[in-house]
Amino acid sequence: MSYPTGLQYFQMKFSTFPISGEVYLTGYFVALALSFGLTFYLIKAIRGFNFLTFLLNRLPISAGNSISPFGGLSVILSFLITLWLLLFSGLVDARNLNLICVLTLGLGMMLILGIYDDITNCPPRVKLLVQIAIACTLYFAGFQIDRIGNLVDLGPFSILLTVLWIVGITNAINLIDGMDGLAPGIIFFSCLTLGFVFLERNIVEASFLAVILAGSILGFFFFNLPPAKIILGDTGSLPLGLLVSLITLLPLNQGHTDEIYYLIPVITLLIPIMDTTFAFFRRILKGISPFTKDANHFHHRLEKLGLSPSKAISILFAIGFYFDLTALIPVYRIHLIPNFIPIYFVFTIASVAILIYILHRIEKKQNND
Repeated sequence: MSYPTGLQYFQMKFSTFPISGEVYLTGYFVALALSFGLTFYLIKAIRGFNFLTFLLNRLPISAGNSISPFGGLSVILSFLITLWLLLFSGLVDARNLNLICVLTLGLGMMLILGIYDDITNCPPRVKLLVQIAIACTLYFAGFQIDRIGNLVDLGPFSILLTVLWIVGITNAINLIDGMDGLAPGIIFFSCLTLGFVFLERNIVEASFLAVILAGSILGFFFFNLPPAKIILGDTGSLPLGLLVSLITLLPLNQGHTDEIYYLIPVITLLIPIMDTTFAFFRRILKGISPFTKDANHFHHRLEKLGLSPSKAISILFAIGFYFDLTALIPVYRIHLIPNFIPIYFVFTIASVAILIYILHRIEKKQNND
């Protein structure tokens, strides 16, 4: 029997194996309980070590008040611990070991980058280069966009599009983590949608990972609602963005290359994608570095209108939930996809443009008053 070696090994496909509904529920509630318990303990532990506040150059808000940093640790650890517990207990097929090892490796590397960034305020260009290196590693480990539908074979452009997607979604989640509860809420609703869609299409592993992540996020979410007792930090937002991107790429690795599997992730993550895209071009048009921070993200602009953090995130959750619901249309009406894609994106771009125009007019009126 021959075994793949060298580069062939890293391009192996992740096999799919059945997972029962009971295991889905078990994994969800184990992840939820672990995340809740770890987050509660982390808040108490960090408050007990005041010297840590001197290390938080990037998170000055955590110094001298009740907010604890590094909340992402509890989310990522609860996710990984749940996977390994289910694997060792035999509830998840042992042949999924390769997939879990790759996920652990990728999340571990991004977690280290996030912790380092939270402590030292890592230069944006250095952070981007490390993210690209991690994305390339995961590309050769099997997370790849090889083709779009049955018509377009990406060939040498495969790695470019894959790295762009992984790094783009990672940073999109990172950028919307600027208001208590926003990023965890967006991820939670997206995971529920992805989990349902993938399960409906019998894509077992991707739906299972989405459900486990939903449980891990929800356990943390209780402590992150405004006013937050703990925040994700880059320790959480970077690996969580990475994990979401990998969950959306897994169906492609397993041979599901129809247009729907490219469309659904974009729809469910449309708020962070649009926010990041607008931020990038806004800074370019102003003649400044796209890595420069500003206070013009969607959530910042809602705050400037006088909305409380709770009301601001409620509005964004409602918009995100609307996108999640529309993502279900092509699942049940797959024959509509050829006409659905262009119409949907024209409608979406028009809706966002109108929203931004209204916000701009309200802001302008407030400034004049």
